[in-house]
Amino acid sequence: MKFCEEGQCAGIAATGNFCPLHSDPVNRKERNAPRHAMDAWYRRREWRGVYGVRGMKIRRNPICEFVETDGTHCTRRACDVHHTRPWKDTEDWFVFLGGIDMEFLQSLCKRHHSGITMHELMFGPDKKLEK
Repeated sequence: MKFCEEGQCAGIAATGNFCPLHSDPVNRKERNAPRHAMDAWYRRREWRGVYGVRGMKIRRNPICEFVETDGTHCTRRACDVHHTRPWKDTEDWFVFLGGIDMEFLQSLCKRHHSGITMHELMFGPDKKLEK
């Protein structure tokens, strides 16, 4: 007997690696789920190119724009750009490119971008953390 190998499950696996709730693969979270079809837009030159929006946003705001809960700002160097509005399901090109003045984009360090992305994956895109 051991604990279930499904993340954050306190169930007991009497036989095998998973508890009775997670023994069926349908009830387990997909670790290698296919990427969203709109993720291909991140490879376009409008986003990643020499004069792409991603590079312009990082050059404009080279420091992480994340604000902690106590009101302090992160001081790390930004290396990622995060969309503050959902765009994949609507396929909204305007939001993808950041709006008129990149108001839908946020320069973030790797730590904060990963944290926000994990929060959205766990709780859904409706619960996006706004800047």
